Amino acid sequence: MFETITADLKRLTPSGRTSLRSMLSGLLSQGVQAILVFRLFNWLHRQGFSGQPLRFVCERFIEITTGISIPACCSIGKGLRIHHFGGIILHPSVSMGDNCTLYHGVTIGDRGGSGKAARIGDNVLIGAGAKIIGEIIIGSNCMIGANAVVTKSMPPDTVAVGSPCLFKPRTSHHADSIPDDSIPRIMDFRGTYKGGGGPDKTVLNSAAQHNPEKVFVMVVYIRQPWDLEFQIPEMARQLGIRYTDVQDRSMFDLACIKQLKEIIKQHRLQVIHTHDDKTLLYAWVLSLLLPGLKIMHTCHSHALCRREDFSSLGGFLKFRLRRRILAFLMQRHHKPIITVSGDTRQRLINTGLNAAEVKVLHNGIDLAVWHPAQAEPILRDELQIPSDGFLVGTVARITPEKDLPTFYQVAEAVTARLPQARFVIVGDGYGDELQKAREEVHQRGLSSLIFFTGHRTDLRNIYASFDVFLMTSQTEGLPNTLLEAMAMGIPSVSTAVGGIPELLNHGRGGFLAPVGDVSGLADHVLNLLSDPDLRDTCGAACRQQVSQRFSFSNRVQQMEEYYAWFADLAHHPPQEELRQYGEADA
Repeated sequence: MFETITADLKRLTPSGRTSLRSMLSGLLSQGVQAILVFRLFNWLHRQGFSGQPLRFVCERFIEITTGISIPACCSIGKGLRIHHFGGIILHPSVSMGDNCTLYHGVTIGDRGGSGKAARIGDNVLIGAGAKIIGEIIIGSNCMIGANAVVTKSMPPDTVAVGSPCLFKPRTSHHADSIPDDSIPRIMDFRGTYKGGGGPDKTVLNSAAQHNPEKVFVMVVYIRQPWDLEFQIPEMARQLGIRYTDVQDRSMFDLACIKQLKEIIKQHRLQVIHTHDDKTLLYAWVLSLLLPGLKIMHTCHSHALCRREDFSSLGGFLKFRLRRRILAFLMQRHHKPIITVSGDTRQRLINTGLNAAEVKVLHNGIDLAVWHPAQAEPILRDELQIPSDGFLVGTVARITPEKDLPTFYQVAEAVTARLPQARFVIVGDGYGDELQKAREEVHQRGLSSLIFFTGHRTDLRNIYASFDVFLMTSQTEGLPNTLLEAMAMGIPSVSTAVGGIPELLNHGRGGFLAPVGDVSGLADHVLNLLSDPDLRDTCGAACRQQVSQRFSFSNRVQQMEEYYAWFADLAHHPPQEELRQYGEADA
């Protein structure tokens, strides 16, 4: 038993040598704690002793505190390494060779309660979230990628990726093989809830389109454990990207930060690319723990609110404090700070950031994906919109800055003059916002005019169902939903906030109005609904605009240049195009 434990502890250091420091560090690791409890009761099991009831108490304690379940009757060789604790479940019949490596979220089980589990060879690495199902054989020197689902035997020296998984020859026998040092190694770091929003589409689709010969990208999300509707892992799986997530249980979760640190060290990541307030904070902390780590930030939106926008003084002061903390953190990130619109850039400059250190990289759209020919207007049938009726819609998270009360008032004003018009809101909120929105519409007596669909993933079909896209936001960066609607050739009406005027040309692709201008917004919607030729002209202009200036592939290429700059593999950052929002680089 002690020889086996010694081999386990040797896996904690790259040199394979044990020391007092490595042993103490190992004892503080949840993975090592779980291994030690397994080794003790596995030894007793092989000696013919059950170890009960102490075994039951210890195994349950380890399961509760580490999220790792390794029954004592498993057969596991020496040199076991568990990198990140949490969500690791092994069937009692698992057989595993020497020097195997497990990451968090691994399941090795039978086929739905029947048969035995897998037999696994030596030097096998099983990535985060991977599932090995059934009585199959995993050959030695195999690697199973993150979130892969393996249901058939793997030959030795094979890599399994995807779900359903594909097998590829393995080019390296190093269980912890790392990407090429000559290209940037990036953690694209984001936190969100449920199905996410526009920035999540940008993060995930960018990872899918990056050139693997130019950049190595690991997408990492922090998620709340009680978010049972979290859909990002499935979205990442469908795109086939490197992805993992870490549970974030509190305002400042030290266990979460520890796991993130391990991920960075495991993949030898050079740059953390943050996208929101929480990842901005955690990246700064990680840079203090890991000297030499670069942190870059993309600001997708920077709301500016006044005292009258808050129901209480406390809420307003909390918002102001949060803004000051964000400015403090951005000033300590490596430069430049990237924004998605010229308006967002100017807002950051107004908060005190140096103008030369804030750059614009507009959001983009893939026109091959967002094409009207690939969609069916199914929502019209779902909502029973007659052939002579009109449907005006928006796609948005249900949050205060979307200003849905103005949307309701516009709907009421338009239907008073055009009774065959109907309105729909596609999206959900963080908690019970959707239910509250439905109740508000009912109280206004508009339930027969305004519909809610909740979160939808078939957005091309949703946009194809609209006659007009309507956005009533009080603040925006450069909204992906407007990009999507315009790419689908849908004439659009929006408030002139954030980067929207940089995207939507008033009078050409649609119309703009000030925030809260119910009359102006309603007039623009009515003009479009009453003139089919105008709708066709504006729709064509929308698609032309995004094709000329908002190419997603161009954005991905520019981001790769930024990654090379932040990783110290390029002599200068990419040059900004000359826009109306600011100066070109010298």
